[in-house]
Amino acid sequence: MSRTASIVLYCYNGEPYVQDAVASLLEQDWQNLEIVLSDDGSTDRTFEIMEAAARDYHGPHRVLLNRNPVNLGIGSQINAAVAMTTGELILLANGDDISEPYRVRCTVEAWLENGRPMALWSDLAKIDAGGRPMGSVVDCRVHAPSLAEGMQRRFGGVRAASLALSREVFTCFGPLQQNLILEDNPLLLRALLLGKVHHIAEPLVRYRIHPNNISHSWALPSFDEWRVRSLRISVWTYREGVKAYLQMLRDIYQPPAEAWPADDLKRARWIGMEKLLEHAILHDFYADDRSLPLAERWRSLGRLAWLLLKAGVKRALPFIEHRNERLHYKRSKDGYREQK
Repeated sequence: MSRTASIVLYCYNGEPYVQDAVASLLEQDWQNLEIVLSDDGSTDRTFEIMEAAARDYHGPHRVLLNRNPVNLGIGSQINAAVAMTTGELILLANGDDISEPYRVRCTVEAWLENGRPMALWSDLAKIDAGGRPMGSVVDCRVHAPSLAEGMQRRFGGVRAASLALSREVFTCFGPLQQNLILEDNPLLLRALLLGKVHHIAEPLVRYRIHPNNISHSWALPSFDEWRVRSLRISVWTYREGVKAYLQMLRDIYQPPAEAWPADDLKRARWIGMEKLLEHAILHDFYADDRSLPLAERWRSLGRLAWLLLKAGVKRALPFIEHRNERLHYKRSKDGYREQK
C-alpha cells in the first residue's frame, strides 16, 4: 500500500548515538509513516540496536530493516533503503541526529501547502555529543539564483540531515553512485532539475556535533593536532567533492535536465567540469600521492591545457571547425566510394 511519507535512517558505526536517532523516528506524530532503518556494514553494535528497537516497537508505524553486508557508502545505502519504501515523500535522517517528534508532520504539511515541491529541508538546531543544546541554529538556506551559480557553490547550504524528497527525484535519475558520501548536493540538484524546492525556516532536526562527524568537527585541538586533522579533512573534502561533481555531471546530462533554460544549463555543465578538475588537482596536491611520477603528472596537465586551448580557439574562430567538418566529410565520402 502506498503511503504519504517514508523516512530512511542510514548509519555506519553509530553505536553511541543511533538509539536516540531511532527512538526519535518511532515517536513521530504523523500516523501514516513508514520507517526504514539502514546499516552500512557497521563493525560495532549499530545494527543490533536497530534490530532490537524494531523488534520491541508496537506502535502505528511500519518499520523495515536494511543491512549492507560490507561498508559500501551512503549512495549504496540510500539506493537500497529507498527501494524498500512506498511513500510519495521520502525523508532522510542521519544515525547521529535527533528528529523532533513533529518533523514528519511539519514536512508533509509544508510539502502539501507548497504544491508538492521536489525537495524540502529545514534548519538544524545544534546539540553536543551528549545531546545537550548548544544554543545555535544552522541556517540551511540555499543561494542558487541560477543552475550555474548553484553548481559553482555545489548547492551548498542544504544538509541531508533534514532533507525530504519527492519520489521522482529517485525514479527519474536512477541510483546514486554506490560510494557517494556527499549525497545532499547531488540530490538537491536533481530536485531543482525536476521542479521547485522549499526551505523550512524552522529547526526540525537536532544536529549532533561530535569529534566523529563525517565531514568536520567544531572541537578545536592543539595546533599540531589541528594541522594533521586539517590536512586529513582537505584530502577527504576534495576526494568526496570529486565524487559529488561526478554524480552531478551525470545527472545534469540526463533527460530531465533538458527542460532547463539552455544557456544556464550549458554554463552549469562547464562549471561542473571545471570544479571536478579543480577538486581532482587539489586532492592530489594535499594527498601528495607519489605513486605517479612527477613527469607524468605534468604531462597530464599539459595534455589537458592543450585540449582546453584547442576548444577555446575553435569556439573563438568557428571557421576552423567548419574547415575540419569539410575535411571529415570528404574522407567519409572517399571511404564510401572505395567500399562500393
